[in-house]
Amino acid sequence: MTKSYWLKKISIQNADLFLEYLRTVLPWIKSMGGVVVKKDITQDSNSHKWDGGQLGMVIEFESKIAAKRAFYSDVFQDYLRSRDLMELVLSLIHNSEPTRLLS
Repeated sequence: MTKSYWLKKISIQNADLFLEYLRTVLPWIKSMGGVVVKKDITQDSNSHKWDGGQLGMVIEFESKIAAKRAFYSDVFQDYLRSRDLMELVLSLIHNSEPTRLLS
């Protein structure tokens, strides 16, 4: 099977939401078979205090089916609806053809 990737960019407003994201979403992604292969963090403030910023990640899944299963799961959809996230852009890459799932 060909691996698939989430290309994910999210704006997170404050330190509490950022820490919640690290404690909940990243372990959940791993439990769904996702592996973070690349990440980039841009803060709106200095390295000692988070006043908002952007988190970009490339997450690898074993297949397109696994990547879609994670995205469309009730857990992830409920998380998206329940959080005050300013912006989320998520694309699925499979066989070099991107598909935007959410923006």
